[in-house]
Amino acid sequence: MISTLKIWKLTSLLLLINVTVFVMESLSGVSILNPTVKDLLIWGANYAPLTLTGDAWRLFTSMFLHVGMIHLAVNCWALYLWGIYTEFYYGRRYYLALYFSAGLMGSVLSVIHNLINATYSNASFIVSAGASGAIMGLGGALIVAAWRPRTNLHPEQTLTLKPLLVIMAINFALGFSVPGIDNAAHIGGIITGALLALVFSLTEKSSDAKRKTLRIVTFIVLAMSVVFLFHQLEIIGADLQPYRADILSQLASQH
Repeated sequence: MISTLKIWKLTSLLLLINVTVFVMESLSGVSILNPTVKDLLIWGANYAPLTLTGDAWRLFTSMFLHVGMIHLAVNCWALYLWGIYTEFYYGRRYYLALYFSAGLMGSVLSVIHNLINATYSNASFIVSAGASGAIMGLGGALIVAAWRPRTNLHPEQTLTLKPLLVIMAINFALGFSVPGIDNAAHIGGIITGALLALVFSLTEKSSDAKRKTLRIVTFIVLAMSVVFLFHQLEIIGADLQPYRADILSQLASQH
């Protein structure tokens, strides 16, 4: 495993960042098994009443926070298993862009789901944290890689589609049966990862210049779409502004 991590530098770096953030949390006094909601919010978890009222950065920081050691271990294991192949197959630049795009879209979809539940079902807002959205994006990308493999791969380097679909089905089955799992983030991640992987596949046989241009344009359009969508969410969530001061006051008094 150690030698493999030396080869797949980007996956190693992402693993290191996630573990480092967790260690920093624990050194500050956060429980390694059952962190409180307060601790998660202080460290940057995604929470609609804060995210939509000035803390857009939580869409990003929440990708590196985990709700305890078990949550971290499961996500790191999945990142290792899926990350090393994704890095090999798509290359580091596309892999990095895909990872963060899937993670951010997962965070945005989580906020949307929270708003809908709070508006129409009177449900409480949930605190969301973890790399799961980004990792599910890798899973979506691997499904496309198995479905439409690159033409220059050796047979032993290709993936089998059925096991990936089974793993995804199990993940979603657990997600909808176990409370506390942010399925919206998972769905946002896998859809984004699959779409970006499909663009990668469809442009594979294009000329270098055309391929690069189409892929860059795709990410630009995606980024603009995320910004526009989030801006609309901020407008819709303007009614949450009165709660922001109360929440921050509570966090400050308990910190």
